[in-house]
Amino acid sequence: MANNSKWYVAGVLLIGAVIGIVFVGILTSVVHWAGSPKFCGEFCHSMDLTYAAYKKGQHYMTGSGATAGCSDCHLLNHSNEHVGPLDYTALLFDKARAGSISLLGQIQGSLSTHEKQLEKRKEMAEAVHKQMIERNFSACRGCHDLSRMHNAKKPFIAKMHQNLDKDPKKPADCLACHPKAGHDYAAADAEMAKAQETAAK
Repeated sequence: MANNSKWYVAGVLLIGAVIGIVFVGILTSVVHWAGSPKFCGEFCHSMDLTYAAYKKGQHYMTGSGATAGCSDCHLLNHSNEHVGPLDYTALLFDKARAGSISLLGQIQGSLSTHEKQLEKRKEMAEAVHKQMIERNFSACRGCHDLSRMHNAKKPFIAKMHQNLDKDPKKPADCLACHPKAGHDYAAADAEMAKAQETAAK
C-alpha cells in the first residue's frame, strides 16, 4: 500500500509539473502576443495614430535591423531578458494594469476616433514620460547600457553618454534628447495629411 502511495504522489507531482509548465508557456505566449506591435497597432483601434507614429520612429527599424516592440518600452522589465520570478510577476501585474486601462478606453470609446486620439495625445505622452522617469528609464536601459557604449565610427556618442548617470540627483532623461525614438508624430501626421489630400482630389 505504501509503495502504491509513493507512485500515486509521484504521478500527481508529475502531472502538476506538466500542467504548470504548459500554463506558464501559454501565459508567456499570451503576454508576448498581447504586447506585440501587431496586436497594439492592428487589433487595438485606439492606438491607430500611435501605431502610425511608431512605424515612423527610430526604434521601428534600427540601423542593425532590430526592432523594439511596444512592450519593450512600455512594460516593466520586458526589455530585460534576464528577469527573475519576482520581476516577471511584476511584469504580469504591469501588463494587467496597462491592459485594463486600454480595455476600459476601448469600451468607453475615449480613443475611438482619430480626433479623440489627437485630443488625448499630449496627456498620454506626458503620462508615459512621467512613468519612464519614475522607473529611471529602466526600459531604455534594458537595451542600452550607458557604461558599455562604444562606436568606433562615432566615438563622440559614448563620450556624450558617459557622464549622464554620475549625478544621482539628476538622472538621465532619455526622451529629452531622443523624443522620436519611439514615435515620430510629426512624420506620421504629415503622411496622414498627404493621404487625405490625395484622397480628396
